[in-house]
Amino acid sequence: MTATECCYAKTILRGWTKKMKKFRIYILQLFACVLAVFILSPTGAFAQQESNVDENGLATDITVTLISVAPGYTAYTAHGHCALRLQCPSAGLDISFTYGLDDTPENRMAFFVGNGQGTYSAYHTDDYLKEYTSEGRQVYEYELNLSLNEKRHLWELLDSEISGGNFRLYNYLQTNCSSMCVQAINRALDGDQFIYQSLPPVLNGTYRQFVRHISELRPWVNFFWQSLLGSAGEEIGQIEDKLSPELLVEAWQHAVLKDSLGSSRPMIVNEGQLLIQGDDGKKTTWFTPTLFFALLLALAILLTVAEWRGHLRRVGNVVDILLLAGQTLVGLFICYMAFFSILYGASGNWYVIPFNPLPLLLWLLFHHKKGFQRVYLFYTVVLAIFIALTPFVEQIDLPHSLLVAVMAVRCLAKCKNVEIKSVHSGSVNMI
Repeated sequence: MTATECCYAKTILRGWTKKMKKFRIYILQLFACVLAVFILSPTGAFAQQESNVDENGLATDITVTLISVAPGYTAYTAHGHCALRLQCPSAGLDISFTYGLDDTPENRMAFFVGNGQGTYSAYHTDDYLKEYTSEGRQVYEYELNLSLNEKRHLWELLDSEISGGNFRLYNYLQTNCSSMCVQAINRALDGDQFIYQSLPPVLNGTYRQFVRHISELRPWVNFFWQSLLGSAGEEIGQIEDKLSPELLVEAWQHAVLKDSLGSSRPMIVNEGQLLIQGDDGKKTTWFTPTLFFALLLALAILLTVAEWRGHLRRVGNVVDILLLAGQTLVGLFICYMAFFSILYGASGNWYVIPFNPLPLLLWLLFHHKKGFQRVYLFYTVVLAIFIALTPFVEQIDLPHSLLVAVMAVRCLAKCKNVEIKSVHSGSVNMI
């Protein structure tokens, strides 16, 4: 190649190089423009992130839902449970706030004294749901139609409860998981008015009717609570105090929030989302307290007749000792709850009449005295009058009346046995 040709080739190469540099610059400028358009567009990644906060940098993607857990089959879980779930995806937060009895052995005992401490607790929702997954209990959630400010205020209130370590006296009527969810929502409302448009009929009734309703499928749990619930059971009380998790959902599905301008919106947005497919808690038992005590009464009558005919007296003595011991233990508990406990609803209990330690005390002091059978006769009359009051006293129900009837039959048996022994031996020999 000649010198002239070499110079010409170099000139061409320089021109091509300059063109390539300009083309690369053009490509980079074009890519920068496309990237800027993507970033600044409403569908861009950064714009997406910017839309989750307001001008003050506060998150706007907050949702609040009510978690409702189906009833379980133990005394503590028989009425279900509920929690408030607060989520903020942009901050990676998904927290469930719930209220309950501080779960320690000492606090469980303090509950019956009336000093049980209840408190809010916060859990990551996945952790909160693990317990119910393992128990196989059905769980639903319902989105609440709160304003953004109300959601923020609710979160602040619940965070304050947790960080402050606040405790309240816990009782099963007025401060429980449902009533405290309602209280938290009411405190968070930003001038909106909470209106129930339709309520389940039981919420307009007494506390006793409420307890019977929510325990309808748990007859032994109902028997226990009815044994403790005294004169306060006939009070109407506040609607918020009579909301089990199931009734809370039903009431809120027919409730609205009304703002200062008069416009209304439904409290619950959707029909509910199933979180855990499990037992809905609708199973019950055929072996009810009514059936059990009816069978016990029939056996007591048969045993009494056999004793009067001179049979099974030793068996009768053993049965009477067991009945007296059981009556005394139950009586001590009921008398303590009625007269000494400050637990709301426990005072004014009619069951202190048949269940108290007085029969044991009288037996220990005077059973060797002549004429003690009159004490049996007197107590039989007292029990019979108590049973006769069943249709007229709301607190006295059929299962308890059947149990009292068992005691009355055995007291009557002792009166007759004493007379028989007096005829045969000329002396009174009491148990």
